[in-house]
Amino acid sequence: MNKRSCSHLCSWLAPVTLLVFSVLVACPRLAAQAQSPQPAQSRTDEMLRMWNEIGNKLVAMAQDFPEDKYDFKVQKDERTFAQNLLHAAALDFVLIRRISGSNLGPDFGEGDNPSRDAFKTKADVVKFVQEAVADGAKVIQQQGDAGLDNTTKFFGNRLAHNSYIWTFAIEHSAEHYGQLVVYYRANNLIPPDSRRNQAQQPQQPQQPPPTVASTVDREISAIEKQIVEVAEAMPEDKFNFSPESLNIPGDNYKRVRTFALQVKHVAASNFALWSPLTGDKFPENFMGGNGPDDLKTKADIIKFLKDSFALGHKAAATLTPQNMLQTPEHSKSLRLHLATFAVAHAYDHYGQMVEYLRMNGIVPPASRGQSN
Repeated sequence: MNKRSCSHLCSWLAPVTLLVFSVLVACPRLAAQAQSPQPAQSRTDEMLRMWNEIGNKLVAMAQDFPEDKYDFKVQKDERTFAQNLLHAAALDFVLIRRISGSNLGPDFGEGDNPSRDAFKTKADVVKFVQEAVADGAKVIQQQGDAGLDNTTKFFGNRLAHNSYIWTFAIEHSAEHYGQLVVYYRANNLIPPDSRRNQAQQPQQPQQPPPTVASTVDREISAIEKQIVEVAEAMPEDKFNFSPESLNIPGDNYKRVRTFALQVKHVAASNFALWSPLTGDKFPENFMGGNGPDDLKTKADIIKFLKDSFALGHKAAATLTPQNMLQTPEHSKSLRLHLATFAVAHAYDHYGQMVEYLRMNGIVPPASRGQSN
């Protein structure tokens, strides 16, 4: 096959492979989504879950934040950390009392901005927030689904369904939770919920930073896997196949390499390109570009291919930022060029070998299990 057709093949092979891989990854997710969903919770349980989620986050912050920073605020005209917590809990109590029709909770004066004089210590503030969360949860449970449909006098001298009022209280607490996250970060502290999420994430082993050597070695491994799998997929009785034998009308396959020569050519070229980097002597019987003439069996040819890639890994390991733009002894090419051109050259012939498999009714290993 000529280089123009090979380049065209390689230009679409990579994006098509990536697209197919993306579809395969998505399939398990789509299958999971197709499963029957769990039944919905009762409206009471759903409301209670949201109430407790934001309430427990505020309690965790109240317990965690250093007491000597309780009077910290980012701007002069803002509430302090403690005042934010007191305000959120106080508004909860205002709404809880309206919905329940009872005077639940401690006496914190008029309005929804309790004075720090009534809650002087961290312990006082923590207890106040805890009581608001607990009393609200108790009322939600006691009134049940029917209670969510009841109406209560809301702000602006209007009636509102209790479900709306509870949701308003939850959103209000979430607003102040967001402000308190900023207070944490302003003090170089990580909020408790963020720390918990980080702790739950699986710890990935720390990978060493990439180097020139490791990057090139990874590329060598990628083409090595592809081309060795293709060589192993071709039956031995087809190793001397070339498209010339198909006698396709109008073709131009005369004197193209057989499949065996494709494999041997890649291996011989690998030795020629990578040996200057390692200092290994290039075998004299490799001259001509197709490797030793005495390699006839599939097993011997594949061993020759694998040995050439072993040299490639050895060559990649020699690369450093200092020497990659230098020329090795007995070569006019840069070390980085020699290392990477061998990879590009192997991909060129991989594309041809894939077509040789297809011409013999064999699906290439990289395409098996995928839609052809």
